[in-house]
Amino acid sequence: MSLSARFGAVIVNYRCAPLALDAALSFLGDGGGRAVIVDNASDDGSPDYIEAAMRGGAHAPESPPDPLPGRAVRFADPARLAPGRLSVLRSKTNGGFAAGCNAGLRLLAAAPKIDRLLLLNPDALLAQGALLAFAGRLMDDSAGLCGASVVAFDAPHRVQAFGGAAFDAVLMTGRNIGEGETLAQAPDRRSIEARLDYPLGAAIALRKDYLSRAGYLDERYFLYYEEIDWARAGGGAYRPVWAPEAVVYHRYGAASKSERRVAGESSQRSPLSDYHMTRSRVLFAAKWRPPLAPLAMLAGGAQAARRYLRGRPRNGAAVLRASLPGSPRRFPFSTAAHTDD
Repeated sequence: MSLSARFGAVIVNYRCAPLALDAALSFLGDGGGRAVIVDNASDDGSPDYIEAAMRGGAHAPESPPDPLPGRAVRFADPARLAPGRLSVLRSKTNGGFAAGCNAGLRLLAAAPKIDRLLLLNPDALLAQGALLAFAGRLMDDSAGLCGASVVAFDAPHRVQAFGGAAFDAVLMTGRNIGEGETLAQAPDRRSIEARLDYPLGAAIALRKDYLSRAGYLDERYFLYYEEIDWARAGGGAYRPVWAPEAVVYHRYGAASKSERRVAGESSQRSPLSDYHMTRSRVLFAAKWRPPLAPLAMLAGGAQAARRYLRGRPRNGAAVLRASLPGSPRRFPFSTAAHTDD
């Protein structure tokens, strides 16, 4: 069995079936063994769309325009896959990203021929050769969660992160390493890993034995902060690493309905995204840095005020609610409008 075929991938979908299917097909087209699309109770017919494509229904994968040299995406044909290589797991409720990932991970962890795992965002695509690059880096026994070279979907494919992010333990915010640069500007792997605190969630590779050390993702996080939490759960025995040759194309915010026009610019988060980012930051502080939890709530209040002052009242209301004790796991406002006018 090839190294790529030993990988199983989990793609969590919520109302973005064509993107999730493309992500899975890019994984399988790169030689991956088995892909599971976990549908988090989408109400738009997403599971039916995917299963229809597996029976030969219409689906046209979208490749990155003008891909990087030697980094094209190869999509598997969903109608020609061997039984079991692609499956849809229908969740009865939307328990959030971590819960969806865990459902898929538990299914793959029981598969006898799968000993490498990949969490792949529905708005991400693997370039050819990514799985072999992940496999090579994971041969290091001390490797924990492994990040990719994540680049923008649109040309000129600026870097979103070399591996992932550095984390400020006081402000409890992450900063993507290398954002806005080009792949040609990639530094030495060791210099990146010295700064790397967690991999970017667009694509996270790991060995199955990481689960025995760190456990599954903490499902108290509905969205965001799962990566840094999971990386910390691995403890000192496993450190986050980077596979430089594992290139992943990523449509920023396609799943969360946030906007970023150019890599390196600040994002225009949707109210939903703002809510969960703030709520998860407070949860992370309470879990890992309890004395800083009140500071995280105060920071959320200050951020809410800035949103109001900048004419984004929906975002301000979302951040303020998320900063308060007892904020609900699910977004408590209407999602009919994702951004302020």
